[in-house]
Amino acid sequence: MMELLRMKQVILWLTAINLLSFSLPVVALNESLSEKGIDVQRLQQAPYNLQGRKISIGQVEIGRPKKFALDKVSPLYKKLPIARLFYRNQPAQPNTYIDNHAMMVASVMISNQKKWGGIAPLANLYSGAVGSLKNAGQPEECLTTQNIALQNSGNVRAINLSFGESLARDKRENPQLDGNALLTQCLDWSARTHNVLYVVAGNQGKGGIPIPTDNYNGITTAYSMRKNGIFRKVDFAYLSVSPL
Repeated sequence: MMELLRMKQVILWLTAINLLSFSLPVVALNESLSEKGIDVQRLQQAPYNLQGRKISIGQVEIGRPKKFALDKVSPLYKKLPIARLFYRNQPAQPNTYIDNHAMMVASVMISNQKKWGGIAPLANLYSGAVGSLKNAGQPEECLTTQNIALQNSGNVRAINLSFGESLARDKRENPQLDGNALLTQCLDWSARTHNVLYVVAGNQGKGGIPIPTDNYNGITTAYSMRKNGIFRKVDFAYLSVSPL
């Protein structure tokens, strides 16, 4: 029962990862995880002790975070306890497809540094890079995601994606936000087949990060801005183009 509670809590934490990772400075991480933000630090302490023990989670990005002993890192690099790294469905090669955003998201997810702890510092993180957008589309995104879902003997319970797909890149003859895009159907299928909850920021609309409209079989997220001291207004980044 306790492990089930832990798994459910990590899944809930993941819904906040995309809200934090797009614009979160490192110095604001502790405050964002405190009672001023998503209040995860209270849950990490006794009597709850919810830190992701024995839980496997996934991350799919355009690039990937660095890993100590695989990539060249600076002396100031804070080691992340990443279980495995991939490029699509192959093991990641040293110093390739590294991305700062992927590193920041991974830090929010699993950093175990005393000063800059993440949401689930004891979880096993499996991270996959899709690769350059010039040479990749929805088929490669689906392949990468499926590979992550199969890790740890198929025991990855939640996967975070920091992107959707623009209709401008959809190869259908007349692409619509109708749930029939390849990436949408891929995640819907994987959610049922692999028993994975997907947490997705972005959608298949227009603009930079429009309001999520083409929902996956999971959770789509947006982030808010303060109005009169309360986070209750959708951030401008999600309103840069009128929603369809």
